[in-house]
Amino acid sequence: MLRNTTLNLPDELVSRAKAYAAAHGTTMTALIREHLETITSTGSAAPRNDPLLAYSQGKLSRADAIRELGLRDYAELLVALGDADLPMPLPPPHEVENQAAMFAKLWRQG
Repeated sequence: MLRNTTLNLPDELVSRAKAYAAAHGTTMTALIREHLETITSTGSAAPRNDPLLAYSQGKLSRADAIRELGLRDYAELLVALGDADLPMPLPPPHEVENQAAMFAKLWRQG
């Protein structure tokens, strides 16, 4: 279950945090979650793996994320990502290369 929480932070800190998150391909929510998981862990075990975060970071497949989160379908996964303020995962490098090659081919034809 996810919960919205309001934080009172200085504007400059929020600006710097947003810039840091953008530069590292993540979100402020993910940064805060990771930090809180780290500082509240007992030290004897790693913080609990978050399937939604793992999917957002490209470490978990769409099908596995849906299954592990107990969701019905991809639409529910997209809603969960939005609710958690997490970005969509980037496509694998080979897919980006294929898309770039297709774009170049179409560009030359046009």
